[in-house]
Amino acid sequence: MIHSGLDDIEEVKAIGAKVIQEVNKKYRCLKIELDGIYKRMLLLRKKKYAAIKLQFKDGKICEEIERKGVDMVRRDWSLLSKEIGDVCLAKILCGGSCEDVVEAIHNELMKIKEEMRNGQVALEKYVITKALSKSPEAYPDSKSQPHVQVALRMRQRGYKEGFSAKDTVPYIICYEQGNPSLASSVGIVERARHPAEVKSEDSRWLVDIDYYLAQQIHPVVSRLCAEIQGTSPERLAECLGLDPSKYRSRSNITTGSDPSTSLLFATSDEERYKSCEPLVLACRSCSTALNCPSITSSVCASICKKSDTEESDSIFWLKRHCLKCEAEGSTRRISPAMIANQVKRQIDGFVSMYYKGIMMCDDESCKYTTRSPNFRLLGDRERGTVCPNYPNCNGTFLRKYTEADLYRQLSYFCHILDTQYSLEKMDVGVKIQVEKAMTKIGPAVESTASMARSIRDRCAYGWLQLTDIAV
Repeated sequence: MIHSGLDDIEEVKAIGAKVIQEVNKKYRCLKIELDGIYKRMLLLRKKKYAAIKLQFKDGKICEEIERKGVDMVRRDWSLLSKEIGDVCLAKILCGGSCEDVVEAIHNELMKIKEEMRNGQVALEKYVITKALSKSPEAYPDSKSQPHVQVALRMRQRGYKEGFSAKDTVPYIICYEQGNPSLASSVGIVERARHPAEVKSEDSRWLVDIDYYLAQQIHPVVSRLCAEIQGTSPERLAECLGLDPSKYRSRSNITTGSDPSTSLLFATSDEERYKSCEPLVLACRSCSTALNCPSITSSVCASICKKSDTEESDSIFWLKRHCLKCEAEGSTRRISPAMIANQVKRQIDGFVSMYYKGIMMCDDESCKYTTRSPNFRLLGDRERGTVCPNYPNCNGTFLRKYTEADLYRQLSYFCHILDTQYSLEKMDVGVKIQVEKAMTKIGPAVESTASMARSIRDRCAYGWLQLTDIAV
């Protein structure tokens, strides 16, 4: 591909002819030709792009959109998702300003959401098709293939034509009327139904709108808009009426950045540790779970005498016993050894989670999860990053729990147990009171804090050994 930066087609043709001439002159066994002239292009990944291609017919220039490797050309997408993808693609390639393009896409998504909820979309647009490579009875994994299950069910009902090897089976993802809550707990294999089953007069099956919004429309649009400023998977999910929090981490994966890494360098503690698991200590008497805040914030809250302090877990570090037991007349403290043991057990759980090495496909319509990476090579992707469902899925395998996730979690526990944190930033009057309280808390958590710091430092994620790179 050559970016000429020109608008004059004749000049562009001249450049193409010159390149062809020079290359063909240099090589005997290689001859290249001009494949096409493109006016505008959306390049998503290697061999995955969409562009406005210029065609010359009867002396006139015609424009048509060419798609290579994008979701709309795959057969396992519904007609509805392809239409929405084409609409968004046309908006992106129209040549308007970024703000206008983003606003137009958002409006289209909100419009289609309302039409789907109001039953204004034809049933045929929800149909997904997939071909049978062999007889339905010959599939060893038939229970995980929606189109195979539909074919088997239809054959049992006496339908023979259209459900044999090399036939294309249509199906719609539905939920049983009166039980919409079961849709999220039952897999799509059990909810796949032939269009004839949905259309029948005695049918109890309704189209699962939430599935099509989340798994058929959102993945297509979010991948097309991955490199467009002004929108994100969260914002697109919001336009479709979906929970945006479920797509927050995926937005960083889509753009190729590690969400955990960026949070390590956040300016505030709240931002840095917002997605960390809390430190939970259990009372040995009543087994009540206590979510422990940082020692510094707990002490500061008690000094400032906030209104809700006496009713929250924030005073745990001052008293180190369960509020529930205290209300019942018992003031049995949680010993330093118990605190250390429970913190160590939680840390071991996070370390174990990291070493499991669980990997998950970043394709929202696939979500394949395994501990056995696929070591085939494909394009410019590294070993172990190709989804085993390829070519049906073009997603990339990513670690579900990364080194940065582990280091950030360990740092959060160290932050909670730190008795000297931010003392130098406090006013003199407050600092004296905090230091006085810390002298009582410090001995109880000193061994626990030391243990947490030693494990975090062994993690090695946050360290760079200069001797390893010095010449």
